[in-house]
Amino acid sequence: FGVVDMGSNGIRFGIVSALARHLPVAYEERAPIALLDAQGDDRVIPSDTIDEVITSFLRFKKLCQDAQVEIQNVRVIATEATRIAANSKEFLDKIYQATGWTVSLLSKQQEALISASGIVGSFNHVNGLTMDLGGGSVEVSYVMTTSIPDDNLKNDTTTDDSIRVSPHPVSMPYGAAALKRRLARCESEKDVQALYKEVVTELKKAHDQAQLPDTLAHKDGYKVYMSGGGFRALGYLSMAHMYPIPIINGYSVTGKEFKELAKHYRNKNPHELMKKLKVFRVSKRRAGMIPASCFLVSAILEVFKIRRVYFSEGGVRLGYCWQLLSAEEKQKDPLIEGVKAYTAQSEFTLSQKEFDAIYAILANALPELYLDPLHPLQLHRLLPAAIHLSNLTSHYPKETRAFVAFHMPLAGGPLANVPGLSHRERAIIAILLAYRQGGAVPDPIFYAIQAMVGRRGVTVCKYVGRLMELVFAVSPLHPGVGLIESGLSFTTIVHTKSN
Repeated sequence: FGVVDMGSNGIRFGIVSALARHLPVAYEERAPIALLDAQGDDRVIPSDTIDEVITSFLRFKKLCQDAQVEIQNVRVIATEATRIAANSKEFLDKIYQATGWTVSLLSKQQEALISASGIVGSFNHVNGLTMDLGGGSVEVSYVMTTSIPDDNLKNDTTTDDSIRVSPHPVSMPYGAAALKRRLARCESEKDVQALYKEVVTELKKAHDQAQLPDTLAHKDGYKVYMSGGGFRALGYLSMAHMYPIPIINGYSVTGKEFKELAKHYRNKNPHELMKKLKVFRVSKRRAGMIPASCFLVSAILEVFKIRRVYFSEGGVRLGYCWQLLSAEEKQKDPLIEGVKAYTAQSEFTLSQKEFDAIYAILANALPELYLDPLHPLQLHRLLPAAIHLSNLTSHYPKETRAFVAFHMPLAGGPLANVPGLSHRERAIIAILLAYRQGGAVPDPIFYAIQAMVGRRGVTVCKYVGRLMELVFAVSPLHPGVGLIESGLSFTTIVHTKSN
């Protein structure tokens, strides 16, 4: 299935190999064609830009043919820059004449809803505000994927898969490129403050219009899931130089950290940043938009009290694919589905009987609270994933087994692109797998990854990992099953102090 997302800052092409919950990406690329920047004050897309777009579309059409994607399984969608262009109809007609593809022009509300869906597709559960910062617009909504009783939810939109979204998602013309252009036109500090006041006023209207449920409001503020190139650039910017997991999806910062970041870069000179800023995954062009993005973030933080920000790789393209999934597929865990799809390719994957036996053994050896869905270690879903992966490096040289297993969910591993994981959860799986294979990992980031989990969490991961190691030591050719047949078992004994 192919999707073309013709955004304001670039055109993103993608092919997914199956409409499954983890939305496996077969190929993706981005054409750096900035439709919003190409438009002048007359809002006309120049003919040479149109030619560039058509050339990139024809290339992607050929890639779809190579991947054997049927023509009826390709969707082309356009957003803010195309929506506001004075020659929008002429532009879309020329694309159709050259490619045979009909472009679906999303309304503001459709774009906000699909953007929120993209965030849902990249996580297991989402309960918070969603914001998508593109080049031409910013979308604000909320999503709830777990049941939280609230009398104020009677007016929201509930899909057939029990996912609640705002009945009135809001799209505002304050994208990174659009704000950069407007800030450049400000002739004085008074003009800048007037623009800031305008943005704050519109955000307050969005806050009221989105009808945010009271249950999403925590005493320390909202959880906010952010997507779009403008926000993701700030995520990369906030990562320390030696941060051990350079993956944007699932990365998070506190509201306080985000505020400090925005304060630091808001008044920087865009041209100076383009020359001097050297940050992983932040291009020169994107660097020039950072002050505008921080200008917007400052306004957002004035209106919305935020306790934590989660960055998402999801966007309009992923959201469109996610909406095509069946209700049953949407209910699945993207981590488990992605792991099962990966392990199915290996001859060393566990049989269902072996998986069930190992899970039963480990569950019996863990206090029940550690498998509670509310426990911060999230072992109720991370342990099954680790068990599925537990035998894949057993045939490697002894000195590399733990090393390769440790890196599976990290940036250099085969599961780097699997959605549904926060960075802490990636770290937990990495430690479980490392200790399943003995725990000797000759890599400097091994200790940085453990620090992300915390001392107590690491102790539990070591315990579980070493139990898995023991299970495989007893029954290496029939893991778990052989141990049960031997009559051995593990259990937990809780010692209580007497008065």
